[in-house]
Amino acid sequence: MTGIRILLFIYTLLAAAPLLAQEKERDEDEPTQPVRLEIEYGSDNVQFELFPVAGSSLVLYSKKSDLWNRKATHTFERLNQKLDRIWSCTHDLSPDDEYIQAYTEDDYLYMVFANTNPQKYKFLKVNIHTGDAISTIHTLEAIRNIYEFSVLKGRYFLIGTSKRDLKPILLYIDPTPNVVKLLPATYGDESNFSDLQPAPQHQRMDVVLTESNNKISRLQVKSFDINGELLSNHFILQQDNKNLLNAEVTPVDTLSRLLIGTYSTSGLQLSNGFFTSPVASQVVNGEFYSFLQLKNFFKFMTPRREEKTRRREQNRLKEGKQPSNRYRMLLHDLRTTPEGYMLAAEIYYPQRRRNTNFLDPNLYGAQFFRHNLRDDEEYKRTHAVVLGFDKNGVLLWDNAFLLKNLVSSSLTPTVEISSKPDGKIILVYPEDNNIAYQVVNQDKFSDEKKKLDLLTYHEKEKVISTEQLGIIPWYDGNFAAFGFQHIRRISGESQHVYFINKIAF
Repeated sequence: MTGIRILLFIYTLLAAAPLLAQEKERDEDEPTQPVRLEIEYGSDNVQFELFPVAGSSLVLYSKKSDLWNRKATHTFERLNQKLDRIWSCTHDLSPDDEYIQAYTEDDYLYMVFANTNPQKYKFLKVNIHTGDAISTIHTLEAIRNIYEFSVLKGRYFLIGTSKRDLKPILLYIDPTPNVVKLLPATYGDESNFSDLQPAPQHQRMDVVLTESNNKISRLQVKSFDINGELLSNHFILQQDNKNLLNAEVTPVDTLSRLLIGTYSTSGLQLSNGFFTSPVASQVVNGEFYSFLQLKNFFKFMTPRREEKTRRREQNRLKEGKQPSNRYRMLLHDLRTTPEGYMLAAEIYYPQRRRNTNFLDPNLYGAQFFRHNLRDDEEYKRTHAVVLGFDKNGVLLWDNAFLLKNLVSSSLTPTVEISSKPDGKIILVYPEDNNIAYQVVNQDKFSDEKKKLDLLTYHEKEKVISTEQLGIIPWYDGNFAAFGFQHIRRISGESQHVYFINKIAF
C-alpha cells in the first residue's frame, strides 16, 4: 500500500460556497450553478484531473511540482454533491509520474501513470470511501503508449500502439500476481479497436475490432473472461454490399448483445448511415438507417440546401446510384435509456492546422482516442447527431445539434451529451470562456444555442482570464465545469485559482 497521510495545508483552500447571484428570471431549461469550489495555486506548477465516481461524488487529483520537477506532491480529494471535502490525502508517487488514463469500477478509481521509462507504467487503485490506495508497476514491453483502459473485477484491459509495427494491440494485466499478456486478435492493415466494454455481471470483457483489407470492412467481437481467456469470437459479416465501419456494443449486462454503429456502401472512411445488428457469427438481418431516413441529420444545412440535397439523393437512389453525401463520424460511448439505447456521434472533417487557438479535449478529461493523428491536422465539426433505439435496435428518434467553428487538435469527443428524466436531451461543451448548451426534445430540432456564464463567488468579482475550460457529466443531469481562472476580487486582490462549478439542469 502506498504511503498515505492527511493533507493539511498543501494549498490555500477556499471552501465550497453557494453561488447566490442567480436571482434573475430563468427559462425552464436554463441550468443553475448552486455551488463552486476554488483552489488557489499561485505560481506553482500544478496539474488537476477530475473524475465522477460512485455515490454522486467527485475525486479531484492534483500534482504540484517545483520548477525543476524534482519534488512533487500528488493529492487526492473526494468531494460530495455540495463540493465539500469528504477526505483529502496524498500518495507517494514520484515527480516523474504523469497521469494518462483512469477508469472507475464499483468502489475504486483506477489510474495509470507513465514515467521516464517508456515501458514501465504505474497503476494506482484508490478506494473512493477512504482514500487508501495500492500501487503496482508493470513492464509493458510490447507497446509505446496506452490510449484506452478498462477494468473488469480488478483486472486491467488496455489498448495501445505496438512498438514494433505501430498497429493497435490488446493487453491484459492481473496486478496481484503481475501477469501481463498479449491477447489474441486478427489485425489487418487498416484495423482498429472500436469499443472496449466490460460486462461485470457475466465477468466478461467485450472488445469490438474493425478489420479491413482496403477493399471491404467487417467487425469482430471478442469476449474475454477475468483471466484474459478467450470466451467467444464473432465475425459480424456484411450483407447487401455494406461495409460495417465501426460500432459500440450494448453496455447492458445481458447475454443478448447488440452492435450499434456506422456503415458505408462504398469506401472505408466515410459513412452512409447507421446500423444495428445482433452479435452473431452469421449474416443476420440487421437494421440499416441511411442519413436520408433520419429526420434531422441534414439540419446543419440551410432549409433550402437540405431540400435540394434530399431531392438530389433520392433521384440518385432511383437511378440505382450510390448516395453522394457521406461523412466522417466519431462515435461516443453507447448509453442506456429507459427505452433502450442512445448513441451520439460527431460529424467532422480534417483540415490543415492553422495558426490559431483550438479546443483540445485532452485538457479536460476526454478519455480515449481511436486514431493515429498527424501533427499538422486538426478536426472541425459541423454538427452532432443523437439517435434513440429500443432494446431490439429499432430506431425511435433522431436529432442534431449544430457545432459551428468547433475545432480540436485530436480526434476525441468535444461535446458531452446526456438525457434528463423527462427524456429531454442535453448537449454541453466549452466555448470561449463560457459553457454552450442546448436542451431539446428527443426529435424536435432547434438551432438555438445558449451560453452559460460561469459564476464566481461574488457577482462583482472580475474574471480576467479562463484557461483549459472543461465540463464532464456528473449525476442525474448534473455536470461539473472546471478549469483555471485569473480572478480580481472585490478587494482588488488578484488570484489564480482552479475552480469547479456544479451545473444543474
